[in-house]
Amino acid sequence: MRRGTLLIGSAAAVLTACSVWFVNKYFGVEAHGITSRLWPPLSVEKVETRKLRNLAGLFSLDCGHVRHRDRADSAIACAEEAIRTGRAFYVSFDYVGLDSHGTTGLAASSKHELYEVDTNQLGNGFGGYVGTSGIVRTVNVSRCEKAPVEETSVPANRYLTCHSVALLPD
Repeated sequence: MRRGTLLIGSAAAVLTACSVWFVNKYFGVEAHGITSRLWPPLSVEKVETRKLRNLAGLFSLDCGHVRHRDRADSAIACAEEAIRTGRAFYVSFDYVGLDSHGTTGLAASSKHELYEVDTNQLGNGFGGYVGTSGIVRTVNVSRCEKAPVEETSVPANRYLTCHSVALLPD
């Protein structure tokens, strides 16, 4: 029985090594590049949405994700209605800075706690590309001390923020 298991394990190792060599030789992709192409890193939007969903909890209302320069009317109206009625929700808005891009969002839990989440990724900002040795991403979670307000950034990007100061550990 052990001999059969050893034989199957050896055959699998040889097959994997040959496959990696074949892909590298004929497609010019190195082994570590294969994994990044099969399982690319999460985007800023996905990281933000995952964090917002965790804060808002199960059965929370998804008020949407507003891309940079898209209309935010329905997302803002949904969030304001959820705050008014005390319903758990989450909403997010993209932004583009000088040297980075990211997503900012609000999440309210069923316990009526309101949080602001800001996910920022260095590179690909308004001013062009910034050379980094990899993805440099930060996620800041803060508890809202005041009710959220609607703001407009240049050029005409509307979003909700609560200007919170109480940073929470990620």
